[in-house]
Amino acid sequence: MKVLVTGGTGFIGSHLVEALPGDIVCLVRKTSDTTHLEKLGVELVYGDLTDPESLKRAAKDADIVYHLAAYYTFHGIWEKYYTTNVLGTRNLLDACESVDQFIYCSTTEVVGPVKTPPADETHLLNPVYDYGRSKVMAEQLIQETIKEGFPATILRPVGVYGPRCINDVSYYFMMHAAHNSVLTKFIVGSGETLVDFVFVKDVVQGFVKALTKKAVGEVYFISSQKAVTYNEAYEVLCRLLERDPPQLHVPPFLAKIGIAPLELLYRLIKKEDFMVHVSTVDVTQTDRAYSWEKAYKDFGYKPEYTFEEGARITLKWYKEHGYI
Repeated sequence: MKVLVTGGTGFIGSHLVEALPGDIVCLVRKTSDTTHLEKLGVELVYGDLTDPESLKRAAKDADIVYHLAAYYTFHGIWEKYYTTNVLGTRNLLDACESVDQFIYCSTTEVVGPVKTPPADETHLLNPVYDYGRSKVMAEQLIQETIKEGFPATILRPVGVYGPRCINDVSYYFMMHAAHNSVLTKFIVGSGETLVDFVFVKDVVQGFVKALTKKAVGEVYFISSQKAVTYNEAYEVLCRLLERDPPQLHVPPFLAKIGIAPLELLYRLIKKEDFMVHVSTVDVTQTDRAYSWEKAYKDFGYKPEYTFEEGARITLKWYKEHGYI
């Protein structure tokens, strides 16, 4: 079995490649760090989602395709989102007409906040960020091909964390806690809204188990054992870091007033940090929790790591690699 993976040099992709069976081929850009993939002995095909010919070379004789590559940031440029996440997906679909299964890594950001958590896969799509909007458009392209008989599966992981995560929402969240940042001296609002972080090993489990005919034509959330409140998340992180959790609760409007000048400074020095955005305050005031029941019923996905277990492993990796 020949398996093509896009995004294999990324956080989730690098863990997925370690677990996949068969002969693995990874589409990589010439600017990507391929050190980890080279150690795994996988075949590398240099190309780009915007280069259809390179996609045809990469997908030649592929039985399975995992499409994880994306332009991923929450405060990026729409043209990049559209070119990579939408047109790039279209290009890859065109190059994969004869595969047995095409597994697409979407995101729960296509759904956004939910009023009655946990949401299931029938929930209305209501993305807050352009990243999520571009993923909605990519999903729509894939759904069109599914109607034509194309064997695709859409997976929507929640926020993923774990070793080698160095640019995701969870990374910034944990880094601020680890470095005792001023932003972790208080909790915005009541702290009782839900956040859903899933450990990367659980995500890989879901992606591997989704490799089944029963999943073809379907959409699934890949989420954690149990979403936690922001209060609970800080309690866990501070316990692991051997510190007292924040006790001060600040109204959202005051948090926005305090963060606004810091966000401006970060923009001036061109530094990105998800936690240092006024819009992030609004995110913390909404529930983001999603059910994995459908994935369990259809192919046996069952997350194994609690947030505390996964956070302990992740923080240990950060310490060992000099991030904290």
